Amino acid sequence: MNRFRILLTLLSVALSHQIWADDVTFQGSAMPSVVQVGENFRVTYSVNASGSDMHMADNDAFAILMGPSTSTSMSTQIINGQISTSRSTTYTYVLKAQKVGEFTIEPASVTVGGKKMQSNAITVKVVEAGQNTNQNNGGAQQQGNAGQNMPQQAQSGKSDDIIIVQQLNRSTLYEGEAAELVTKVYTTASLTQISDVTPPKLTEFVKLDVDNQGIQFHQEQYNGKLYQAAVLSKQIIIAQKSGKIQIEPITYEFVVKQRSRRGSSFFDAFFDDVQLVRRSVKSNTLTVNVKPLPANGRPSNFSGGVGNFKFNVSVSPTEVETDNSVQVKVSVSGDGNLKLLTLPKPQIHSDFDTFDPNTNNDLKNTAQGYHGTTSAEYLIIPRREGQFEIPALNFTYFDPQKDKYVTLTQGPFTINVSKGANSGNNSGVVSFQGGSRDKVEYIGRDLRYLHNGTELSRANEFFLGSALFFACLLCPLAIFIVFFIIYRKHIKDNADLGRVKMRKANKVARRRLKQAAKYIKAQKREAFFDEVMRALWGYLSDKLTLPLSELTKDNAREEMKQHNIDDAAADEFMAILDACEFARYAPAEVSDSMDDIYGRAENVIGKMERIKK
Repeated sequence: MNRFRILLTLLSVALSHQIWADDVTFQGSAMPSVVQVGENFRVTYSVNASGSDMHMADNDAFAILMGPSTSTSMSTQIINGQISTSRSTTYTYVLKAQKVGEFTIEPASVTVGGKKMQSNAITVKVVEAGQNTNQNNGGAQQQGNAGQNMPQQAQSGKSDDIIIVQQLNRSTLYEGEAAELVTKVYTTASLTQISDVTPPKLTEFVKLDVDNQGIQFHQEQYNGKLYQAAVLSKQIIIAQKSGKIQIEPITYEFVVKQRSRRGSSFFDAFFDDVQLVRRSVKSNTLTVNVKPLPANGRPSNFSGGVGNFKFNVSVSPTEVETDNSVQVKVSVSGDGNLKLLTLPKPQIHSDFDTFDPNTNNDLKNTAQGYHGTTSAEYLIIPRREGQFEIPALNFTYFDPQKDKYVTLTQGPFTINVSKGANSGNNSGVVSFQGGSRDKVEYIGRDLRYLHNGTELSRANEFFLGSALFFACLLCPLAIFIVFFIIYRKHIKDNADLGRVKMRKANKVARRRLKQAAKYIKAQKREAFFDEVMRALWGYLSDKLTLPLSELTKDNAREEMKQHNIDDAAADEFMAILDACEFARYAPAEVSDSMDDIYGRAENVIGKMERIKK
């Protein structure tokens, strides 16, 4: 029987290995992928099977110092009688960069199960010695924007480790023309937070904010040096006057993580202190040359539009009866200072009643300024029949790409008005075929007839003794009774101290966690963990109505189980307590463990609160 089981196990392992071998992957990677000339780096190849005859392609740009160093791991799982085996082999090479440039290491080869496999190609960039190549990006937080990605790198302490640069997509533009102002940061320091920003005033420009998708860092060269770079802000500015205009510097205040060495010995390097230091960094100053719009050839109807536009006028309907409405819509669309220009106004015949226009702007901010459509809708009503004309409308704007004024024309438009069915009577009724009904008040004849009806209405009755009078008398009594019942219930609830503690357990725990959050900012590690443990034990004592002296780590889990708190919440609760006790004596776990434990404590209290609601 035992031999049969052994044979069955071996057969299952062989079958699972055969099935598993059909999905073999062979991947290569370089760490880091950007290095200096003369710097060593690692190239690692991983195959999720047992491999042999490993061969890495040669490349003149790199010298192989060591390798391959082989490591193998294997695991077997038996689930519901099904046996599965996973196996992986890793080959590690140490290479030295010898040339400057971007090089590709051709695919490596390995033999798996008698078949030769090839990996992916690996690209490595080699820069001059002395350039920064640190790519160790970690999570960080910008003020008010949790989770944005800022680099976590060693603090260099140099004056050029954080550089703020303002950039314009054009330095010469016309008055009324838009330009894109971008603020970027180049850094080799460990930034953890942006605590304050002092932007330039830009009083000579109209400022349009552009949606930023968050701060995302990437590697970029600046002044011959490699930095971690990110866009901090984007704005569209539209010049409002001509001349050489100076854009003031923008100042950012960063919180930088900086290491300070305790001593000069080799072992002191393992116990460096980490400090958070505030650094104020000012950007460069920009000068913009704003040219005035040409005076020669400027049409008299020019209303300040600068950009590239389309002009449209519509009249609807053009066949109408008297006292019926007509809609005239004037619109300009395109790219430029759309919100700042003035639309031409149609000339309406005096036999039409004309109402104030309804303006509408459907615009969004782009690098060219505003993009979209601005329009004005006029509602007019003819009062007599006949044929009427709305003269042609001209719209003139300046096109900076063509460097000239452009005039667009729409119209003229003819409206044929016939006599309406209600024309000449006293009804004063207006029919609306277009436009907004709330823009027109009642319009009829100036003379109104007196009402000559014979129906009489009864004078107002005396208030005293009416039904409303007695209702007002009884209302205060009813309010008093309701408040008395609520007050009695409040006294009864507060008489049970256990229920009061249970009801206020969450509020008390949240207040203690808020105090713990203050200790995080002050870097008071021991006080933080003590406060979190007091919040957890206090919450459990109040919620289960058990004295704190009767709760221990040995019986807490059993008490939670008796109060229908599930095992997952109980396990997490006890794990946080263990982590707090451990972290108090583990100085290497400073900021990360405090933030992690704070979040876990909030979550587990919230989960238990929902269970014991």
